[in-house]
Amino acid sequence: MPLRVGDRAVLRDPGRRRVTAGVAVLDVAPPPLRRRGAAARRAVELADVHGPDAAGELRRRGVARRADLVAMGVPAVEVDALRAPGAGGHLIDPDLTTALGGRLAAAVAAHDADDPLDPGLPLEAARRALDLPDARLVEVVLRHTRGTDGEPGPTAALTLRDGRVAALAGAGLPPTVRAALQELRTDLQRRPFDAPEAARLAALGLGPRQLASLVRNGELLRVADGVVLLPGADDRAVEVLATLGPEFTLSTARQALGTSRRVAVPLLELLARTGRTERTADGGHRLARP
Repeated sequence: MPLRVGDRAVLRDPGRRRVTAGVAVLDVAPPPLRRRGAAARRAVELADVHGPDAAGELRRRGVARRADLVAMGVPAVEVDALRAPGAGGHLIDPDLTTALGGRLAAAVAAHDADDPLDPGLPLEAARRALDLPDARLVEVVLRHTRGTDGEPGPTAALTLRDGRVAALAGAGLPPTVRAALQELRTDLQRRPFDAPEAARLAALGLGPRQLASLVRNGELLRVADGVVLLPGADDRAVEVLATLGPEFTLSTARQALGTSRRVAVPLLELLARTGRTERTADGGHRLARP
């Protein structure tokens, strides 16, 4: 039936021509009552409901779509007057954001403790952890979580970057990975374009996940699968190639960089993708014009 909060109805017995009961509609979209005592608690929540009330409906539901509140019978002007954060057509009860912020901070900390190589909780995983209907509401929680007595809220130490909710001051890389990075950095400082072979990476304990973590943290530059250099090596390569004249071949570039074809080919492809080199008509290479 197309009911709205505040509607009244009667249950009539047509055979006996009498009214069996009267009904006042308090909730047209009740939550499931799955736990012991849930019905009693819900009855207490509805005891003060006498008609459509924007703030009350949002407080009881925690998260609701604006359109749904209007469809339930809450006047649109009252819904629009709510001082409630939201996104994607959804509104969040301001008091709920702090509780959600605490859950979000705990979820990020648990994720980082379980997988320090992959810090930061993906946005969709954060949405599921908070049981929110729209991932955009996670950012709302980050912005609107309030602390107590002027103290920062539970999400004050969190930020949203690259599609992940991450701690502003992360725990850092595991010691073994940090030590391996230092050895790799020493090698590449001596020969900046001599990317380590797979055997060297394996000896250092740097597998695909460790390398991906180092690239994500800005510690290494990924040139191709399994080919990594220090950050800024691409800019340094441009400086070296600028000494080769207006045009150069793959072979001359490889020799000038002091590296192998395994590295030179994807490095030139990277420079071309980023607009710093271009191919010539005869198949050679040249620096792109500013």
